[in-house]
Amino acid sequence: MPLGKIYLIPSFLGEDNAAIIPDQIKTRVQELDEFIVEDARTARRYLRAIGFKKNFDTEVIIRELDKHAKQQDCRALLQNVMQGKDVGIISEAGNPCIADPGSEVVAFAHIYDIEIVPLVGPSSILLALIASGFNGQQFCFHGYLPIDSAQRIGKLKKLEAAANKGAQIFMETPFRNQKLLDEVLRTCSPDTNLCIACDLTLPTQFIRTKKIAAWKTDTVDINKRYCIFLLG
Repeated sequence: MPLGKIYLIPSFLGEDNAAIIPDQIKTRVQELDEFIVEDARTARRYLRAIGFKKNFDTEVIIRELDKHAKQQDCRALLQNVMQGKDVGIISEAGNPCIADPGSEVVAFAHIYDIEIVPLVGPSSILLALIASGFNGQQFCFHGYLPIDSAQRIGKLKKLEAAANKGAQIFMETPFRNQKLLDEVLRTCSPDTNLCIACDLTLPTQFIRTKKIAAWKTDTVDINKRYCIFLLG
């Protein structure tokens, strides 16, 4: 029996905005009736926002993926794919498998030669990079920095040292953004370039690249906003 396929389905970066999801993805999603997601409630809301019509109670299977998923969990999640059924993976924000537990499912799928079909959609990391003015040929995404202050300062110094070889990209949870920005401004050299990209694709979008010295005299409120930071 032929195996099913796994479709990697992009989602919104913030509030519902169906216009940023390409029509061909909306069409493809209509053909599916099983999804692997982080949170069933937000996945259902997203699917409805892009025009999904099937009945969630009687026609659709939604399986939740724990961020600590192990191989045996992935096997259970993909049981129907093994029987020839196509399934979609939906992230909480942006593209699946980037700073997202969906990568564990995809890694497991490759062991069994299951076809992976990535679909085009918004990625906050790539949108921030291309809007920053930094080197798009060499860059590194570091995800979240350490919570411990001393370790975070040490990491920032390493990122700053590497920034002349390519953009260094990182992020923080929205309620800790301002604290991280304050630490970046205290730690990095005045001549280092910093890009702050907030609320990408949303009406409140804000993207600016300046030297640390200039940021110190500017005031920007990024508290509780979705932000990507880049050093270059």
